Amino acid sequence: MRLTLALLLLCGPQEAASVAGKISAPDGAAQKKVRAKIKYVGPGVEFHKPPDPSPAVVWLEKAPAAKMEPRTIEIRQEGLELRPRVVALPVGSTVKFPNADDVFHNIFSFSKSKRFDLGRYPKGESKSETFEAKGQIDLRCEVHDHIRGFIHVFDHPYFAVAAEDGSYTIPKVPPGKYTLVVWKELFETVRKEIAVPGDAKDYDVTLACFQDRPLDPARDKPADRTVGSACCDTR
Repeated sequence: MRLTLALLLLCGPQEAASVAGKISAPDGAAQKKVRAKIKYVGPGVEFHKPPDPSPAVVWLEKAPAAKMEPRTIEIRQEGLELRPRVVALPVGSTVKFPNADDVFHNIFSFSKSKRFDLGRYPKGESKSETFEAKGQIDLRCEVHDHIRGFIHVFDHPYFAVAAEDGSYTIPKVPPGKYTLVVWKELFETVRKEIAVPGDAKDYDVTLACFQDRPLDPARDKPADRTVGSACCDTR
């Protein structure tokens, strides 16, 4: 499987940069095999709708922490999937989990930065959780093994969720050296060292990175209640 990263740094006279680029990650044989394994075929399958897209999340490692305004969003349980499937939020944000299905759900996570279990609840009810620590949260459903969702929590503003075509922009990046990190479900995380200059009025450089990355099966199996998931996240 191949993940292609095109990176563009655009600098202006304000001594800040927009880090922008485009992510291309076509499924290979390993991804297709994993997707086949987590496809839902159980009771109520007639109510299942295709999952939402699973976009890449891009951020700057080594970026300075900064206070940000927390957000409140919804991740719906609808069509036997979590919608949206992938979100990125500032530390302190709250996520509501309304159930729109005619079945019970029980969303939980045993990721090291946040462990919680909402318990089972029916259609029309909603529960919420606040995320006070940075890190990657892998969401699962105790009732439906196929359900997947991911919350990325940051203590700085230098992150983005890629658009459907893979494009992303991280604005107002201070000059300095960073590690640009690209995460995408079912792919190995990619890291790229970059330097954002602070003295160029018209700075324009394009970097291309082509790397074959083996799939890490441990990240894509159901969460283990003892070991947990997202064990290797270091934000």
